[in-house]
Amino acid sequence: MGAPKKPTALRELHGTANRNKHRDNQNQPTPERGIGPCPDHFTEQQREIWDYLVSVMFAGVLGVSDRPTFELLSVLFWRFRFGSYEQDAVIPALAVGEMTLMNNIMAKYGMTPSDRTKIVVPTSSKKNPFEML
Repeated sequence: MGAPKKPTALRELHGTANRNKHRDNQNQPTPERGIGPCPDHFTEQQREIWDYLVSVMFAGVLGVSDRPTFELLSVLFWRFRFGSYEQDAVIPALAVGEMTLMNNIMAKYGMTPSDRTKIVVPTSSKKNPFEML
């Protein structure tokens, strides 16, 4: 069985968008707007985690449809950061399976070192501000 198809936006970030153009899904949805503010039911610490994760994300990756997955990532990261391994902890620390899930979600968003190497950020040519004169 072949590997699952990557979205076109992710292939553009990885620099492989021009390979096999005939296989592109022409009707693929693209994020029209950003992910938006954090959910209302988040605590203050969870809001800070949400804002932190959004701030370290690559531009143009997150959309409204990513909210459920990103909410899960935020809660897992919050428990990773503030959880305790004590038996009667108010915030339980992550179990091994939850840590693996968090790492997998982060990899899907290009937030791990090995996945970051696959991303190509286009360079913008510097324009001379006096060119129009």
